[in-house]
Amino acid sequence: MKFMTNSKLSIFAALAGLTVTANAASIGVNTGPSSAGDGSSPENTQNNLVSSTTTAGVVPQTNWNNLLQGNWGNQQVTDDSGTLLATTVSVQTQWANGNVVLSGGAETNGDRLMMNGGMDNNGGTQGWTITGVPYSSYDVYIYYDGGNDNGRGGSYQVWDSDNGDNVLASQSGYDMATFDGTYIQATGTGLDGNGVPLDTNYVKFTGLSGSNIKIRSIADDSGQAPPLRAPMNGFQIVEASAIPEPSSAILALLGLIGFVSRRKR
Repeated sequence: MKFMTNSKLSIFAALAGLTVTANAASIGVNTGPSSAGDGSSPENTQNNLVSSTTTAGVVPQTNWNNLLQGNWGNQQVTDDSGTLLATTVSVQTQWANGNVVLSGGAETNGDRLMMNGGMDNNGGTQGWTITGVPYSSYDVYIYYDGGNDNGRGGSYQVWDSDNGDNVLASQSGYDMATFDGTYIQATGTGLDGNGVPLDTNYVKFTGLSGSNIKIRSIADDSGQAPPLRAPMNGFQIVEASAIPEPSSAILALLGLIGFVSRRKR
């Protein structure tokens, strides 16, 4: 009897230790790639395009959508699986900035490619309008890098287009160094105890909902002299984690429990 009890306890412990979560879908948008001849530098050499098979982002994904400078109308986007969605993205800002992150060689790292080109509206409100977000609950990651140590940044926000552009989430963040391949999340005020900007390059908003949203940045003067800038290099919309689902291993353990119970009888 004691042996059987201990066996069942071991099985339940193993079962409790198994956590299987369905993969979350995501949409990645890379903004700032240049078209040949648009005057941006050094982007004309490589265009900063993240290929469909290249991985980038804090939540690593492939099939990034590249929004070329000068093509700012509504564009349908794909998710991380490459599936074309009804979701559209349009860009408010029509002025872009090259962050001079690349060495000039053949860059293949997706994170560096995505973070190199960015929008920079010289201090004005800028960003994207997204319609038809396909997820009932999602997280938003906004990436920024101005390519220097001037403390460029400000308030990065998500607005609810269906409710008078109500601000769903807001976070201050500032860029104090050229992106070196390491993602640093902005938290709190984005400043240290002396009011000096901390070096960061992305903000994260969790548990958002709403089919139609706007992603915006509003520059402020913390750590930077005019002209104020709050660059944006890309964003991800990531489906909130799905409810854990049973795996074949869990089902097998359940069957084993039943077998042990029958042997006991």
